Amino acid sequence: MKSYLRLTLLFVAVASFTSCTKVGVAIDIQPTITGSWVLTDAAQKDAYGWYSVNTGVENGVFTFYSNGQATYVENGATLKGNWSMKSASSGYYDEAGIYFTNAHQDLQIHVSNYKGDDVVDMYFDNVNIYANSFVATNYMNHTIGRYKFSRY
Repeated sequence: MKSYLRLTLLFVAVASFTSCTKVGVAIDIQPTITGSWVLTDAAQKDAYGWYSVNTGVENGVFTFYSNGQATYVENGATLKGNWSMKSASSGYYDEAGIYFTNAHQDLQIHVSNYKGDDVVDMYFDNVNIYANSFVATNYMNHTIGRYKFSRY
């Protein structure tokens, strides 16, 4: 009887400790891309496979600030605007070109000059963030786009 009581108390103590630990842990599931980045690779995939593309923003530096503001600087010209990353549940293609429907992050970037005649608008269905890079993808007109950004 005593051993049964000890095991019951041990089980209750472990269960209580485990449940308290789960409640006390806060995990940030949205990684951040704050900092400066350059586009180091851009490719598209269609029915014939992957091929490199030129986007026109390979020579500039994107800077994403924690307050949602963004800049793009190229050859002394600065475009200003904003960026946002949010949770999404719609279908998307990953960086290998495989279709998924689970939860993920999307990314939107909008920067322009003060006149509004020089604009960079980018929307990505999915973004995967690594230590010193992130890869963003989108799907449009039966083509998957894959864009790799590296820390500047």
